[in-house]
Amino acid sequence: MIKKILTLMTIIMLTNCTVQAHDCDKEIPHKPTFKERRQMDKMLDERLNLTDEQQEQLRKNRAEHRKQMDNIIENMEIQHKKIRDVYYSGIPKFQADLKTAPMKAELVILKQNADKLRQENRKNFEQILTQEQKVEFEKFKKEMHKNQYKPMPIQK
Repeated sequence: MIKKILTLMTIIMLTNCTVQAHDCDKEIPHKPTFKERRQMDKMLDERLNLTDEQQEQLRKNRAEHRKQMDNIIENMEIQHKKIRDVYYSGIPKFQADLKTAPMKAELVILKQNADKLRQENRKNFEQILTQEQKVEFEKFKKEMHKNQYKPMPIQK
């Protein structure tokens, strides 16, 4: 009886130690919330001293970019669902792999299109800026890159 209790206590102690040793204090990158995006916009406006015309042009570009990205993301979700349905259909994995290969290729193309669109949007943003603003924006990017895993403080 004592052996069972000691064994059980040892197992509990070992599992407890391994759980506590897990390093989970690092912040996981996440998609910015609406509030965080607005805060970032405000910070950029103040830091770069954007004019009203620049702000209006950026809003217009962002809305157009968002529509195009939403379309790509929707198509990607459709492809993901089709691929998932093939794997859940009950056929062997190697057959499902063969059947989904063209769908996966389409998914890669959609991802590349999204990346291209993101780069275009960044170029359009930088074209709107003056030389002084571009220099300040480069400094801002370097600062944000340093703080990549630190969450932005939300101001109330």
